[in-house]
Amino acid sequence: MNLPLWQACIERICGFVLPSVQHNWLIHAITITAQNHGMSADELYDTIQHDNMISSQPLSALTQSLLDNLLITESRFFRHEPSITFVGELYKSHITERHKVTPSFDIPSTFSVWSAGCSTGQETYSLAMVLDLISRQFVSALPFQVNGSDLSSRSLALAKKGEYMGRKIHEIPARHHSQLHAIQNNADVADCQKIWQVNQAIRQHTHFFWHNLFAKTPLELPKQQVIICQNVLIYFRKFDQRDILAYFVQNLDIGGYVLLAPNETMFWQHPSMRRVDNGQINAWQKISQ
Repeated sequence: MNLPLWQACIERICGFVLPSVQHNWLIHAITITAQNHGMSADELYDTIQHDNMISSQPLSALTQSLLDNLLITESRFFRHEPSITFVGELYKSHITERHKVTPSFDIPSTFSVWSAGCSTGQETYSLAMVLDLISRQFVSALPFQVNGSDLSSRSLALAKKGEYMGRKIHEIPARHHSQLHAIQNNADVADCQKIWQVNQAIRQHTHFFWHNLFAKTPLELPKQQVIICQNVLIYFRKFDQRDILAYFVQNLDIGGYVLLAPNETMFWQHPSMRRVDNGQINAWQKISQ
């Protein structure tokens, strides 16, 4: 199996640069995909190459199958709580301004957040839970929506269900536990073994969709107040990181924020963006078009 050829193929499709420590995982993904489709690894490579020469977007079913087997779907609820808290405070400030006679900035009709690279949905739901609790504090709250996108169709299918094993629920602060319910209420089953689902009242504020960040296709969403993308850009080359960040800026509302993982893409600068002076988060605000 010619791994350098496969690595170049994956990079052409989605921009991911796979480190050598993931070679065994790449071999596994290629092998299982080829077996599932009755092909050899060489036949799989040739077919994927042909499919992506004809049309790169959307991906062919075979290419998507390979990526679903390759992409790591591990995520956590409230993975970086300071970033989530920041989004909550921003939402609260929008509601407060909305009730003023003369707001100090333009208030959107809906407070919109995009979680880019949402995996199985934990970050998206963490944000929705926080915004939901805040909205309940106001008689007339600003509508909100949390959008989650990912390259893995398998991850998105799980995210849309909003169902998680009980051991995942321990990642969620106690104040949010009422926003989920156990699907299995058998008293003989330990909570950590039960399947829990995010309440419909939360799920109705979420929207999941397939998206290839590397392709940078037009986004069918309004300008966002927040774009959060954490621990995703590390898989791209530096110049591709810059292009994706510029794409985020295009899809961000004036005054909106891009939130990255701490210490991620510290080299970045953009004429329309200003770094937020907050040691707990890695955030940038859009100050001009």
